[in-house]
Amino acid sequence: MNEYSESAEFEDDDFKSKTQVKNELKDITQLGMELADMGMGIIKKLPLNETTIEAFLELDNIRGNEARKRHFKRIGKLLREQELDEVKLTLEQIRMGQSIPKPKTETDQWLQRLLEEGVDSETFMQAYPDSDRQQLRQLLRNALKSPKKSKDKLRQFLQSICG
Repeated sequence: MNEYSESAEFEDDDFKSKTQVKNELKDITQLGMELADMGMGIIKKLPLNETTIEAFLELDNIRGNEARKRHFKRIGKLLREQELDEVKLTLEQIRMGQSIPKPKTETDQWLQRLLEEGVDSETFMQAYPDSDRQQLRQLLRNALKSPKKSKDKLRQFLQSICG
């Protein structure tokens, strides 16, 4: 057996060449340019964090060609930190005219975790130690018994804490 065949056995499947990495970065930056052309109405519907959305908003203030190129590279860097599969899926849904579910707020995420996933109030208290433990437990207990009205009160309580 020669040296080449031995090293081929131990190749890492996740290995990407420098060229592959550069092409992926170029594609992500190109996606950012396409998104910018679509406008802020569509960008705000995508599951992007606030920093990325703010970077798209800053594009309106940048006039120089070189400065725009640098800024698109920054947007590309921010997009790499996002879940691009979700972004591309949502973008495809927009192109096909399908309705897009609103991104869940932190309040909605906690509400879902507490009511549907069975997360206990202690987990919430660890995240927000200044909140009223007794009130949270009472609202959670009521929301599990009679969902509609009590669920709204629990949502308001969580909204006042999570923001």
